[in-house]
Amino acid sequence: MEKITFNEFLKQGSVVENLKNFVGLTAENSMGLMTPERLAAVAGESLMDGVKIMYHRKSDNMPTCVEIEKWKDLEGQGEIASGVLVVHGCKWIIVAPTDSRGSLAWSTAAISCGGTVAKNRGEAFEDWNGKENTATQIKHDECALDSTAPGFCAAYSRQNANGKGMTSGKWWLPSMGEMMIIYANLKKINAALEVINGASKISSSWHWASTELSSDSAWAMLFSNGPTGNYVNKTAYKYYVRAVSTTID
Repeated sequence: MEKITFNEFLKQGSVVENLKNFVGLTAENSMGLMTPERLAAVAGESLMDGVKIMYHRKSDNMPTCVEIEKWKDLEGQGEIASGVLVVHGCKWIIVAPTDSRGSLAWSTAAISCGGTVAKNRGEAFEDWNGKENTATQIKHDECALDSTAPGFCAAYSRQNANGKGMTSGKWWLPSMGEMMIIYANLKKINAALEVINGASKISSSWHWASTELSSDSAWAMLFSNGPTGNYVNKTAYKYYVRAVSTTID
């Protein structure tokens, strides 16, 4: 099998034509303005493998997912995106289209809320219990308000045209393991979010996780440098919050 470099691949005739036709850019200046979605359009769908836009069809409320480039037509027909589906190895999650629109405290007071306790980063990244963590945490008044990280995610709702779909109670504050899926696919997720009307791209700032350390501290991740997630004070710090789910029915 003949092997070619990526640069040689980009010089092929069909790729150059795609570049010329993509959003009115020439082949020459397109490479200087390459974004994840443009790269996907030029080099093919394989670069966006594992990331789709999910919605609940207004005709029958059936959960359905499509490639990024097909979404605008569906949105024009009145469909509403439930979120971004991310398949990573044997794991998968749905990432909410919008975030907390600002920074929230994890809780209103120091309290151990029953989530997975991780004493170090290794343990934190092994926590995949975001759903269970959040369900336990919102039983405590200190974490139940939508002005706190667990409470915001539990109350989050993303309905389709019929008021069905990803309603409140189907979302949770991601665990550190789930946060790593987001970090590993961040550029592709943001490329998908960019084509959803009203969606907000994931900030490179700090985001809360549902993984706890103690009554005083919970884990968080800086998406500009994901593996260096750290634990911080639950009430003193205010970070972004992005809900996730796997509950689609």
